[in-house]
Amino acid sequence: MKFLAALRRMPKRFLAIGLFSLLALSIPATAFAASPATPPKCSATDTHCWITLGDQLIAARQTALTNLGNKVTERLNDKLITSDQANALQSDINTNASGLTALQTKLNGETNANAARLDVANIFLQFRIYAVVLPRDYRRLYLDIAVNVDAKLRGLSDDLKEAIQGAPASKQGQLNTLYNDYLAQLSTAEAQFDTAQSNFPALTPANFNFNRSSYEASLNSLKAVEQTIHNALKQAGQDAHQIAQILKSK
Repeated sequence: MKFLAALRRMPKRFLAIGLFSLLALSIPATAFAASPATPPKCSATDTHCWITLGDQLIAARQTALTNLGNKVTERLNDKLITSDQANALQSDINTNASGLTALQTKLNGETNANAARLDVANIFLQFRIYAVVLPRDYRRLYLDIAVNVDAKLRGLSDDLKEAIQGAPASKQGQLNTLYNDYLAQLSTAEAQFDTAQSNFPALTPANFNFNRSSYEASLNSLKAVEQTIHNALKQAGQDAHQIAQILKSK
């Protein structure tokens, strides 16, 4: 049967995500954790202390960016995202990592405490790694995976329909109900993709700093839209899995 054969041809990772729980789409809670605890405050005139503090803060952010880059590579290797999607994310990661490196070089060359303090402040004001970059880029990774899962599920629809038509008449009512819900759930998810994408441009450190209402509105919209997408794709996957189980048992 073409539909069941199509399921067997799907990579196991996609099968696990697209047709069962979509657990791999869950955005890591650690991506939104607060910045690590700040070391003891430096005195206003202690240049060395400010440089040491800045080095520690930058190192923590570089590690977090590296971890995100590793997640992107893992999802690419799992074939859950495309090379273009991975490259876009890695480019943003590299831009922020390079910016932090340049700031650290400047900081380490400071001989004045006030200048060093300003450099430390810019770790937050210019980059907002924990407040903006990590939440935004993890959500973009999530959306990239969701778009691809949707395409895989949508690609099964013709074989699924044909399989249902060949099923016993006694099962077709139940199968068609599941199939119609499967299509409806995919349509629900697909209707949200453009809205989700449209929210990303506002998620910048500048908006976080100077136009917080716009930033928060876009972030809240993105959260709601991605939850709708997640729920719809999860249900579509469950519908397809249930159809497969019924067809196998006929």
